[in-house]
Amino acid sequence: MKTKEVRSQLSKPSLFVWSTASAALFFARAFLFSTWVSRGPEVQELLGFNDLEFGIFTMLYAVGGLLGIFFASFLVKRFGSRLIAALGFSIGAASLMGIGLSVELGMILVSSLLLVSIGTPMAIEDFVGNYEGNAADRKSKHSIFPAIHGAYGVGMLGGAAISGWAIDQGIGLASHYFVSGLFVAAISIAAGVVLPARKKNAESTADKASKKGETKKVWTEKRSLLIAVVGFSFIMAEMSAGTWVPIALTGSGYSGSEAAIMFGIFWIAITAGRLVGGFVVDAIGRSRTILFSALLAASGISVFIAQDLINLPLLGLILWGLGIAMGFPMSVASMGDQEALAPARINMIITVVYISSITVGPALGALGEFSGLYVAFGIPLVFMLIAAILSPITKPIDNEGKRI
Repeated sequence: MKTKEVRSQLSKPSLFVWSTASAALFFARAFLFSTWVSRGPEVQELLGFNDLEFGIFTMLYAVGGLLGIFFASFLVKRFGSRLIAALGFSIGAASLMGIGLSVELGMILVSSLLLVSIGTPMAIEDFVGNYEGNAADRKSKHSIFPAIHGAYGVGMLGGAAISGWAIDQGIGLASHYFVSGLFVAAISIAAGVVLPARKKNAESTADKASKKGETKKVWTEKRSLLIAVVGFSFIMAEMSAGTWVPIALTGSGYSGSEAAIMFGIFWIAITAGRLVGGFVVDAIGRSRTILFSALLAASGISVFIAQDLINLPLLGLILWGLGIAMGFPMSVASMGDQEALAPARINMIITVVYISSITVGPALGALGEFSGLYVAFGIPLVFMLIAAILSPITKPIDNEGKRI
């Protein structure tokens, strides 16, 4: 009966096309973000910002994201993933095109508004990618969600590589952002076209749950809250590295290029871990994967911060990257176990991510100012240990809420 109900609700593509389209959304979002941040120093110079002013300016992306995630679940439920995927990325891409020109013209207010309008649709697309990827994963006999998330790392690396080439070739900011925006829009529209289309007048199990008021309860569910802590822990470890590792390395005497190479290898480790992570999940299960991932990440962070003792930062970053690779994707997968409540729970954990994206960077920076960055990295280390302790909460449950 449930199978017939699901089939009546959606016009579904093949599982391969479905998962590939979901992965394309992760790739496009990462490519756009990487393109934006890779030319950050140039943006700062053109707008005449000091470090503090530029830090406040870049937070507008996360502010826009926080605004977007509040409406993401409603928009997908109201209009469907197809339209939201295509339209959302197109708006984000158009904003990227516009901000390249406004920055070159020194228009601070316009650039600020455009940065918010990049962050807002990107958060919505974050929800769409996780929602559709998780739904495809539930229909698969094997764990494919980690590989879908792995496309994000490919997009980050691809965007950074092309940005580096554009800078070397002397391509202007506006021209680079314009072409990149077209590329992202094309990918998102193509992906949106092949995503499942909700049939008119069809009511999903998620719609029924929403009508009953069950979706409002996710913020008070013990399991959901603890999984959110696990997801936050891994995202905190990822964001801590993304914001402060290059700065910590250059502060320790490494050149900018050496720091960039090591940080690139860190992201390669994350991407590789996600692309092959599904095999690990199939072999040992989800909760054990999170447990070992957290411990591996903790060991990597420990190696990295022990500079004075062993001086092996690259080894630390590789272990750190491999360790955090699976944590957040598996946290999202845990939130999607019950189909009826999956949209609300996934929206919840992504909301936590965007709140943390505003708070984590400044918090570690403030601690680093007083005690040094390597001491500040003790915070994500502690959270990795917390994630390891909480890992049993991520064991799969069925639609009735019973552990499988």
